[in-house]
Amino acid sequence: MEYYDQHLHTFFSPDSTEEFENYLRLTDIYLVTTEHLDYYANSQVVLDYANYSKHIDQLNQRYNNRILKGIEVGYTRNDKQEILNYLSDKNFDIILLSIHQNGKHGFMTLNHDTKPIETHLEEYFSLMLEGIQFAEFANVLAHFDFGLRGYDPVEVDHLRPFESILKDIFAIIIERQQALELNTRSMYRYHDAHLYEYVIDLYQSVGGELFTVSSDAHVASDYRFEFDKAFSMLRKRGVDQLVVYQKQKAIMVDLPK
Repeated sequence: MEYYDQHLHTFFSPDSTEEFENYLRLTDIYLVTTEHLDYYANSQVVLDYANYSKHIDQLNQRYNNRILKGIEVGYTRNDKQEILNYLSDKNFDIILLSIHQNGKHGFMTLNHDTKPIETHLEEYFSLMLEGIQFAEFANVLAHFDFGLRGYDPVEVDHLRPFESILKDIFAIIIERQQALELNTRSMYRYHDAHLYEYVIDLYQSVGGELFTVSSDAHVASDYRFEFDKAFSMLRKRGVDQLVVYQKQKAIMVDLPK
């Protein structure tokens, strides 16, 4: 099996208008989209699963059953039961876990000029640990640096005080055989590749082996964005396989050359 992008969005997510067909024109292998599920204080982003499934079923009749179903679950403390209720009667091939917001505001819309990065990182990584402790259902921890995107620049030295909590997070995903995502949008559009180098090394130092590489594309032109660079980063660290998920079962595939 050939490795495929495992973090994509279409018009079933509120921050994308992309059509499945535009991705499908770019590949003849499996395609999976990971649409948003996020509960906010004043609004909800809830995937219309019935129409999503119906649309994929119709496309699979034309595209040889190569379209898979995925979801990106945004963790918030007050919405744990709603998340479990939503997932309880639905089937996905892959479930990503993300920390997009704290239930009051999104981490991309903070007033970063007035909130010190150290204060923010303490909240953000604490929520990430809480989220991963909760999310036994997840397959992948997505874009560990999402909450850092609004700060510029962010240096490795900003992360070092949080090594202990990061190791706690990694210990859980290793025990559960959940993967760490290399998000190329973060790495090469938000210029966080150096943070990923540090985190990959830290993850490997405590026994981490499962990786995905994903574009987080919201438009088809970002499909497999800068994958070769991310593959090279992993190859230099001795990684020769990636993991894909189908029916939430892990399948190891060779790291592309």
